Amino acid sequence: MKFLVSTGGSWDMKYKIKYVPSADRDLVAIYTFLEEYPQKRLRIFSKLDIALARLASMPKMFPIYDADPQFRRIVIEDYLVFYKLVESEELIEIHRILYAKMDIQKQFSPPTP
Repeated sequence: MKFLVSTGGSWDMKYKIKYVPSADRDLVAIYTFLEEYPQKRLRIFSKLDIALARLASMPKMFPIYDADPQFRRIVIEDYLVFYKLVESEELIEIHRILYAKMDIQKQFSPPTP
């Protein structure tokens, strides 16, 4: 499931945006969770689309995530988007899109056996 930015906007898109599998799963989970709230779902995904379009042309516009400096963080209402910038490839990797009130650190930790 891809909701990646429309190309019809006026943003000069320099960097490519790639979702890693965990971000894909997060998108599907959010989309499914918000099924009963179609207006909120539309609003969240529209804001995500706009933020990623801006991000593609200004990849450093969002702050570094203090708890893990390899990531930057975008806040979209109740959700946090974590991404890595791979400047050598002009690539932005979206790693997670998480509900802000969940245990974020736990989501980035490897599962225990």
